Amino acid sequence: MGAALIGACIALAAGIAMGSAGAKAKRARLDYARTKALVPGARRNAWVESLRGLRVAATAAAVLVALALAMNVIGQH
Repeated sequence: MGAALIGACIALAAGIAMGSAGAKAKRARLDYARTKALVPGARRNAWVESLRGLRVAATAAAVLVALALAMNVIGQH
């Protein structure tokens, strides 16, 4: 009787552990699927923001070059 009770307790503990691990794995797969679905949008947003920053930097560089050229022309007169 004692061995059967010990076996049942071990089986119950193993069942609880396996159920918990299964639930964690299911949540992890769901989180992975959600994150994977968000990646294309995040990648697109990253490119948009990078290009926007590049455009601002190029505009600032063009203004500085034009200002330097204008100051050079003014200095020659």
